[in-house]
Amino acid sequence: MSYFKYLREHAGWLAIWLFLVSSVEIMLLTMKGSALVMLYVGIALTVAIFLGTFLDYYKSKKFMTELETAMDSLDKKYLLPEVLEPASSSDQQIYIAIIKQMEQSMADNIAEYRRRGEEYRDYIETWVHEVKIPIATAGMIIENHGEEPVKSVGIDAEVKRIQNYVEQALFFARSEAVEKDYIIKELDLEEIASSVIYDKKRILREKRASVDIHDMNSVKKVLSDGKWLTFIMSQIIDNSIKYAKSEQTLSLEIFVTEEADAVSLHIKDNGIGMNSSELGRAFDKGFTGTNGRNVSASTGMGLYLCKRLCDRLEHGLTIKSVEGEGTELIIEF
Repeated sequence: MSYFKYLREHAGWLAIWLFLVSSVEIMLLTMKGSALVMLYVGIALTVAIFLGTFLDYYKSKKFMTELETAMDSLDKKYLLPEVLEPASSSDQQIYIAIIKQMEQSMADNIAEYRRRGEEYRDYIETWVHEVKIPIATAGMIIENHGEEPVKSVGIDAEVKRIQNYVEQALFFARSEAVEKDYIIKELDLEEIASSVIYDKKRILREKRASVDIHDMNSVKKVLSDGKWLTFIMSQIIDNSIKYAKSEQTLSLEIFVTEEADAVSLHIKDNGIGMNSSELGRAFDKGFTGTNGRNVSASTGMGLYLCKRLCDRLEHGLTIKSVEGEGTELIIEF
């Protein structure tokens, strides 16, 4: 930037110069000062104002030149604040402080995207290992029972497991931008609960499970997204099935309670439950706990995804569990 362009952008200095010169000259005329004194004062004020503006321009230009030189010499431009010389004026200090804040903000964003990328990669690695199990099982069934009906040999159950894994991966990928993929409207909780149970009727029948849906009529509607809420309920019930007691019939209880302005949906089972010391980590990514180590299909992602989606939908999600007695998940609207 040239000095003349600087003056155009700082026209206020010229206005101040004109005001000072005019005021002093008028005062000298009033006092009948000599022409020589008036000329000297006019020249002195002019030199002072232009010298002041030039020094300010020079400092600014020097700072910007150093900034550009430092920028050009760096391969990693975001390191610019680290190589700058200490500021010589308050304006430059503010400027450098802003650059450092921008650098920090960028670093934070990069760290967050890196964390998300690593989280997604870890999940996909786990997912690939898990989905291979039903695929291999289905292959063995086909090889050993190729001529028998699909349902009688259990291939459809393995295909359903694969579908569930694929659905979970899809929801995991979309969960980063759930606000772009949901429609909030009034939903009938009994209708959604019944649809989830119907979708899992085969596995529930195989488990000889009893399902009790009750006290749903008191609250007909809640505000949520049907697709996401269905997925959340499905994951919770999948967990109940996964952690059912082998020696006891699975019992599922789904009901609604209402207190003040809050409506809560309860999904309760009589499964193996969780150790009280592990409840605080139930929604952590990849956490399977003591029980999960004994279940081959446990990835520790189901409840993590449920909590993540509930947070995005601004629903509460809490868990109660007693080891050996069962688990209860509560979704609060």
